[in-house]
Amino acid sequence: MKRFLQFAFLAIWLAASVPVAMAQERVLIKAVVPFKFRVGNRSFRAGSYELLPAGTNLMALRDARAHVVASLVTRSVKSGTVAPSTRLVFRQQNKHLYLAQIIIQDLSEVLEVRGEEMAIPPSPSSALAPAEVLLFGDRQSGLGLKQ
Repeated sequence: MKRFLQFAFLAIWLAASVPVAMAQERVLIKAVVPFKFRVGNRSFRAGSYELLPAGTNLMALRDARAHVVASLVTRSVKSGTVAPSTRLVFRQQNKHLYLAQIIIQDLSEVLEVRGEEMAIPPSPSSALAPAEVLLFGDRQSGLGLKQ
């Protein structure tokens, strides 16, 4: 009985670890974009780019020098068919080309690009001016300390 329980525990552990290992597999997508394009409000020059997963529903866009230039917010949508090749899909809107989809080879899902996640969110102006300011130049000896 003890042997059976050990085997069952090992089987459950292996079954649970396989999807985690598959989810952590990093897919690197390399693309040469021959035209200027946009993601959200930001514009990017023509050139070589790499896309790699950076988190749940998040892809990092790197330039030719391997600098992360944007974080793309994505949404996975079932396409119904397995993609024969990896490609980027752009849509034209108001004389601009926007990155709209990322299609990954051998998957039946398409990643829709929803926009860009800002690396540092803008802070409200009230956070810049604290209500109480501590000045260390105007020390008072009210705590019983000798000067």
